[in-house]
Amino acid sequence: MSIKTSFKRLALSLVVALGFGVLGVAPASNAAVLGETLVIDAATDTAFTTDSATAVLTHSWGTTQAAALADSNTIKATCAGPTGATCPTLEYWMTPTSDTANVQAIGTYPTYISGLFTETAATVGGSVRATVNVRAVNFPAVGTYTYTFYTEYGAAKTLSAVTSTWTVTVSTRDVAVTGVNKYVSGDIYTSNTNRTLFKASTDSAIVAPAGTVATPVAVGYALFTVKNAAGDTRTATSTAKANTSSATPIADTLTVTVSGPGLVTGISDVKAKSATVNAYNDATLRTATTHSASVESITVWSDGTAGTSTISVSSGGVVMSTITVVFTGTPASAAIAFSDTYVSLTAGTTVVGTVKDSGLNVMKSGTVYIYSTDTKIAGTNLSTNVYPTTATAYTIPSTGVLAFTLATADTGVATITLRDSWTVAASTWSSNEIVVTVTEAKIATLTVSFDKATYSPGERAVITYTAKDSAGRGLATAAITSALTPLSNAVLTDVTTASICGTNCGATNYGYLGTSFNGYLDTGVETRVVTMPTYGVKVTLTNTFATFGSTSGKTTVTAEATVVDPNATAIAGSTAAAEAATDAAAEAIDAANAATDAANLAAEAADAATVAAEEARDAADAATAAVEELATAVATLMAALKAQVTTLANTVAKIAKKVGVK
Repeated sequence: MSIKTSFKRLALSLVVALGFGVLGVAPASNAAVLGETLVIDAATDTAFTTDSATAVLTHSWGTTQAAALADSNTIKATCAGPTGATCPTLEYWMTPTSDTANVQAIGTYPTYISGLFTETAATVGGSVRATVNVRAVNFPAVGTYTYTFYTEYGAAKTLSAVTSTWTVTVSTRDVAVTGVNKYVSGDIYTSNTNRTLFKASTDSAIVAPAGTVATPVAVGYALFTVKNAAGDTRTATSTAKANTSSATPIADTLTVTVSGPGLVTGISDVKAKSATVNAYNDATLRTATTHSASVESITVWSDGTAGTSTISVSSGGVVMSTITVVFTGTPASAAIAFSDTYVSLTAGTTVVGTVKDSGLNVMKSGTVYIYSTDTKIAGTNLSTNVYPTTATAYTIPSTGVLAFTLATADTGVATITLRDSWTVAASTWSSNEIVVTVTEAKIATLTVSFDKATYSPGERAVITYTAKDSAGRGLATAAITSALTPLSNAVLTDVTTASICGTNCGATNYGYLGTSFNGYLDTGVETRVVTMPTYGVKVTLTNTFATFGSTSGKTTVTAEATVVDPNATAIAGSTAAAEAATDAAAEAIDAANAATDAANLAAEAADAATVAAEEARDAADAATAAVEELATAVATLMAALKAQVTTLANTVAKIAKKVGVK
């Protein structure tokens, strides 16, 4: 701490001490200060040289003053600054807020009160709360500035016992360039607008022809703003309240250096590999509407060399940013396609794609040649050459995107290519081949059908038309107006609700009575939705169309479906069931009669069987008796026979004995 600073602080302490002593002997006419406080929102702040700093004090106090006039209190301050520097003068003003009451600042709000702030109690004998803004304006030097706030009360200016300290540390403003914002475009107006609005860096990709050495062409422009480490392009200095401020722009002179093709100009109009340019960051920038109107822009020029150029932007020898510019050479390849590869004879198609140079950079200028293998089919708008191969010159647009409309004249298939010369023999390269199929724009064959054979009453039905050309191809998507003449029994009702009316909802296409044909997505198929009748009926839809190749002949096609009424079906079923029941009853009666007859016959057979059984029983009894009689006779005969055998044996024995046979 310097001796001077110490002295100032000592002096302040003495002043405050003396003030306290004075308070002790205040005149009797001064009322006492009650509950006084003086609070600052932040005890420390920072600022730049020539800048300002602001604090907010909250002052509260009360009084017992009973006189006709209210008491007053004044806020003052002492300051100790760095050696050789004068403390900035303080400005005060009061901001009425929700917590400010019973106080009136001496002076007319919002006029600044310089050096001190005096407030008067608006209510006699009441309490006071004031929100007081204080500003230290324009710090002259780097260092620490310490403000000590205190108050003087009443007419005798009695020192109060409250103080508040505010320390502001002031540093040097950061104006060192550490970054660059660039505003690059193919036209100076865009670059200038973006820079004037202090936008973030905008870098449009510049692709331009390499041109010739003899005639450099301006292909791009760039303007710049420089910024410090905090990203600021200007440093603000507050000078008054209500947020008014001034700004010091960060400025520099930049060096741009070309590596690769191209030249630049800046402050100097000489086209070279290096140039200088100013970056002033002025609040109001000079308008740069041409490449030579401002020393704050650079212009990039072609020099006849193809390739990618890198332009370095430097400050103090340090590269801050780079710009890339592509210089294209001659066309060396192409990639193409069709906007539609399946088209109607009346529709045509568009060749789209890009052309690149040998470095694979997209060309945005130059000439290529479009070939068709058959201009009778596609490419009638190509320049006349040897049929069937025809070519025409086409200038590559600045967008780099090809968009060449190819006219069609007949049905069939044609192949399209891009080359770099009028003739195939002279061409050094060819693009990929793309094929287009062209269908007729009139119907050669037509079929029509319902999606079902039978429907319920009131059910929705889908009618499908399928149209083909003479080669059997589905017609490409293209409306054929008045193609059909519907002739119907008028029992169908069109469904016109969007999204369910068919593939071609529209005023002239939806509904079964529509006369235009418009196939869906090159299929040659169109659908229409109708509501079937609410009663049972056979529906026949008849359509005629002009016979292909004829101006007067008509060809007729039909489609049929049946609406089946479930009530009629039920009645018919009930009748059939009743008739079947009647037939079954009659058959049952016949069966019952037959059963009765069979039962009678069975009874008669049973009677006959009974008689036969009785006769058989009698015969059996007779047979039994006969058998018994026969058995008795047999037994008798056997006994007789036995007796005879015995007699015979006895006789033989006697004879043997007599003859001496032992």
